[in-house]
Amino acid sequence: MTKIGVSLSLVAFVWMMMASTLPAQAQNAETRLSAKMISGVASGKADYRARGNRKRLNVEAEDLPGTTPAALGVFVNASAQVGTMALAACPAAPTLLCGELELNTQDGQAVPTLKAGDIISIGTAATSAILSGALR
Repeated sequence: MTKIGVSLSLVAFVWMMMASTLPAQAQNAETRLSAKMISGVASGKADYRARGNRKRLNVEAEDLPGTTPAALGVFVNASAQVGTMALAACPAAPTLLCGELELNTQDGQAVPTLKAGDIISIGTAATSAILSGALR
């Protein structure tokens, strides 16, 4: 083998080693959730992160009317319920309710594969969203 051939082989080997250690492609999407069936200051947000086989979905609701702790479903595209969010009194406003749902494959939880345009909603059923928003 010539010196050029050895050099090219070495360059190709180094490039392959670097490419195999590059991090997996990340996918991120988020949205603000806005009130659909209630008036007032109710709001929320959803944040989705995926990298390789790791996925995380965090959904938060803030300032929902009421004082009685309750549970609401978290839905994707008004059909699949991905979890249940427990609501409790908000720390800054005890006359309102707040809640959070965090799903993480690192904790052994099932996290759906999401993409921009998917709609995240919080409500008592898939068709009765209190808060919702489209991932972007």
